[in-house]
Amino acid sequence: MGKDNGMSFTKTVMLSTLLMAAPAIAQAPQLSRAEVAQLYGVGGFSIVRNAPSNGCGEPAKPIITFVDMNGDKRLEALFIDRGICYLPDKAWASIAAKGADGKWRQIFGQNGTVKAVATRSGGWLDLQWTSNGRTQPLRYDGIAYVGFSPGSTTKPVPVDPTIPAPLEAKSFRDAAIFRAAGFTKRGLQWRSDCDDPGTPSYGAGAISNRRDLNGDGRAEAIVTEESVFCYGNSGTGFWLVSQQADGKWRAVTNGIGMPEFLKTRGVGGWPDIQIGGPGFCFTVERWNGLKYIPNRREYQGKPCK
Repeated sequence: MGKDNGMSFTKTVMLSTLLMAAPAIAQAPQLSRAEVAQLYGVGGFSIVRNAPSNGCGEPAKPIITFVDMNGDKRLEALFIDRGICYLPDKAWASIAAKGADGKWRQIFGQNGTVKAVATRSGGWLDLQWTSNGRTQPLRYDGIAYVGFSPGSTTKPVPVDPTIPAPLEAKSFRDAAIFRAAGFTKRGLQWRSDCDDPGTPSYGAGAISNRRDLNGDGRAEAIVTEESVFCYGNSGTGFWLVSQQADGKWRAVTNGIGMPEFLKTRGVGGWPDIQIGGPGFCFTVERWNGLKYIPNRREYQGKPCK
């Protein structure tokens, strides 16, 4: 990322040893020990014996650059790390933003590299993400950086799942996501227990989206699998998993159909989920504090039967 794109930079800093005492970071926000730990977790690193660890469980030394990405004079945190854990690029990039509640939350996190481009959306710098020799334009949608088609005037769409899926199947970080969803690895594929016999409609498990859904500063991930044999006319099964404070992933819910996260919310800030499929009237589920349960039926935001 460069200054010619309008970014305000502070000094690049390494926070690897700052958990031992409350840090005093030159030209960067003053962070308490608890806030440093929370920031690392949001950036994609668990804390093991007072030091950051990557998704492979190995010691990590991420470089964190504090950047004002939207001109509001509040700094976002850009994480860069490198190593064999992040195949095939041997690189990891994530971005954290600080919310009004004082907590950091992840707004981007993927294997590969990311850089700013000369355009903005809603005041936020647009980005370009590169991984495995392919690039994906990104823009901030008010919650996270998501993929979009250049020149499009429509609202942003989730990051193209055809780009990250093969990468994520190779990384230990994302293996934990698949396992939390109940998938097992067979050859180069992650598969559910449905065990499609190899029909033409089958598409192996993929992580189609990753973002903080409930505002707790930690990521959730959507795992999908395609199969008419397994999932009927809907053709798709989905699993929602959530990262916990200790860095581990936990299954939240799953279903048949395509999940759409709505603006309406249940207990703890969890968004309602509309489960799409064939027809013109879809079930909307709401989190009750323990699990997602049917709440109503809707089509295009209107009640239906």
